Amino acid sequence: MHRKIFIDQLKRSKKTVVYFWLLLIAATFFVTSMNLYYNSTSNLQLSENTFSTLAVTELYGEVDRYGELVERNSDAHIGYQAVGVKGYDIAPILQSDAVESYDLRSQYGAYIESCPVMGYAPQVSGDGTETPAWYMQSNNVIRFQIRAEQPFELEYHPYDVYHPQTLPFGLEVLDDAAGCFAYPDTLYYSDLGFEPEEWEAHAQDIKAFNQTDDTDRLILYPDVEYIAILQAHGPWLWTEDGTLVYSTDRIDDNFAFATPAQDYQNLRLTYDGSREGMEYETGDTPFPIQRWEDVQNDPKLKAYFGDLWQDIHVQQYTHSVVATNDLSSVPTFHLGSAAISEGRLITPEEYASGAKVCVISEQVAKNQQWKVGDKLNMQLFESDYIPNAPFVPKQPIYDAQETPFVSEGEYEIVGIYSLYPYTGYAELAPDTLDFSPHTIFVPTNSIAKPREQNDLLIHGSTFSVKIKNGSVEAFLDDMEVNGLTTPQPNQYTPHFTFYDQGYSAVKSSLLSMNSTAKLLLLLSSILLLMVCILAAYFFWQNQRQTVGIFRLLGGTKKQAVSAVLLCAMVLTVLGAAAGAVTGYGMAYIVGNGIMQENIEEIEMDMSQDNDISALTEQQSNIRIKADLPVTLQACGTVLLFPAFLLGFAAPDLKKEPRELLPKNK
Repeated sequence: MHRKIFIDQLKRSKKTVVYFWLLLIAATFFVTSMNLYYNSTSNLQLSENTFSTLAVTELYGEVDRYGELVERNSDAHIGYQAVGVKGYDIAPILQSDAVESYDLRSQYGAYIESCPVMGYAPQVSGDGTETPAWYMQSNNVIRFQIRAEQPFELEYHPYDVYHPQTLPFGLEVLDDAAGCFAYPDTLYYSDLGFEPEEWEAHAQDIKAFNQTDDTDRLILYPDVEYIAILQAHGPWLWTEDGTLVYSTDRIDDNFAFATPAQDYQNLRLTYDGSREGMEYETGDTPFPIQRWEDVQNDPKLKAYFGDLWQDIHVQQYTHSVVATNDLSSVPTFHLGSAAISEGRLITPEEYASGAKVCVISEQVAKNQQWKVGDKLNMQLFESDYIPNAPFVPKQPIYDAQETPFVSEGEYEIVGIYSLYPYTGYAELAPDTLDFSPHTIFVPTNSIAKPREQNDLLIHGSTFSVKIKNGSVEAFLDDMEVNGLTTPQPNQYTPHFTFYDQGYSAVKSSLLSMNSTAKLLLLLSSILLLMVCILAAYFFWQNQRQTVGIFRLLGGTKKQAVSAVLLCAMVLTVLGAAAGAVTGYGMAYIVGNGIMQENIEEIEMDMSQDNDISALTEQQSNIRIKADLPVTLQACGTVLLFPAFLLGFAAPDLKKEPRELLPKNK
């Protein structure tokens, strides 16, 4: 009954509406500012966790065409260029406190049985119809006989791109090193794979092969078995049983000889072209076509072709593998020119434990018809990393004598990546962002015997450093203190190019928003505090007389306090609830409007540098939204109103009831 007295009085008072609106406005403003502050702070932390800063490291020096340091004015000098260096000491770079991690990647060849390395290059007709076609990526060795009753002559024709002379001849392939190709009974030949000067240099070999004095042709005899090293060719089609069948819909120069990559000597990177290239020499190798009987009767020839047969078999199934400790440290991935299209990235736990997992390219998946979840039994051998070099074959070279297997395991495909065209980055050397689209990435720790650092090529494409966000200047200061960035005679000088995925642009905007949110939170806190104090004061002044009368009629202090508090709590709940709903909506509308404007500005700035990978990945999370827990916590502060009310009421409750009444009554 006593509470009803106070509630009725509250309903009759016109000031009640004023108290309600004051609490609503204060709660709305505070809820909105709390949401803005909370989300701006969360976004700052999210940006720290999402974005990373990569220092792409290139080694420059006054070098010759092989990348070796020379005097600037020497005859061998070609300029001040970015090169790959083996044995370069990276320890001084890693000593900086700004360094978070680094990734020094190594290359391997991976023999995967029953999975020949084929390049997919479909033939597209005028109406856009696509006919599947696969091409060999390596040489092959075949043993064959001709289909003829009389000797057949393969005349030598120097290659003429404008007047090709492609001619057929019949043969029966008895065996081939790859073991996965079904050869037809007719192949085509043109220049047989020799430049004119090369053909002339083999004059004695040709005479011995022909058993005549003819040097302008090769003479093949019926019922004689031959062995030949052929260039990679195509097109081929996959059959249901996994055999590759030659496509007769297209006539190519497919019977052309080659010097196997295993015979290359003095392989060296060269830097005197627009891009990195290769210079190699061949050793004293046999003529690439021999009579099988002669091979069997000559121990040297027999050993050569026997070893080559085994090497070429492995070569046909050799895939390019790069071992890494962090795929996001690979510049192409960090810059967004490569990204996961299916599956997922390798996890930090898998890197640390050396889990047998891998990530393959979309092109490899299409070529091999692999998918996420497939398991690949890979036998690995060490290979030199050759960034974008015009190299034959188009995968690491296997040589049983030089490159024995060092690791073996069954790797599960956990992700497939796609490659996208990139523009810009003109400050980088041409080959820094390049890697083969056939590359398979695995954790470094998954390899039983990791390569020694001194054996790895330090190159812009193989070595990268992650530094703490916002610490570029500190990192450069450390490099200068260590004397690394100052060119010194007869030393390579590291050049660092930094890519923060737009972190600096995003953080600048988020910091501005956070500062604004702090100011709004301060103002709203002051407003809420003032409203609660003033409302509590005047509300109590409005209730003093009622309390005094109530006590004169026999009511107790306890009953009076509980009744007044009940009225205050009703106002608090109503004002807070209305403020929460209004503030929640305002935070959602105003916050997203502000954030969208900032995101568009950030995207515009970042797109000029083609560096929006991280923003694109996280822009759905980097936003200001109404958060329910934050809203409820903010509403709780309106309880200051009844708390202050008690503070104002406490002194008066010690007085006699008549002292609470107006003096004239």
